[in-house]
Amino acid sequence: MVRTYHRKTSRPSADRNLHVTFTHREEIDAEKIAEVLIRVALRNAGQHTTTGTAGTRLQQLLAGQR
Repeated sequence: MVRTYHRKTSRPSADRNLHVTFTHREEIDAEKIAEVLIRVALRNAGQHTTTGTAGTRLQQLLAGQR
């Protein structure tokens, strides 16, 4: 279940562009990739983009709403 996050410290906003750096590896860390994709989708939930739509659907699945 997704919990609401309340920031307790003053830090710069996380509303910034996502930058990805490619590092060639022999094996991929599928768990880390899945975690990053889930975080990006949930962060963009509610926006009228492909990522936002995926995030909204993921929130519904995690909350048990169909």
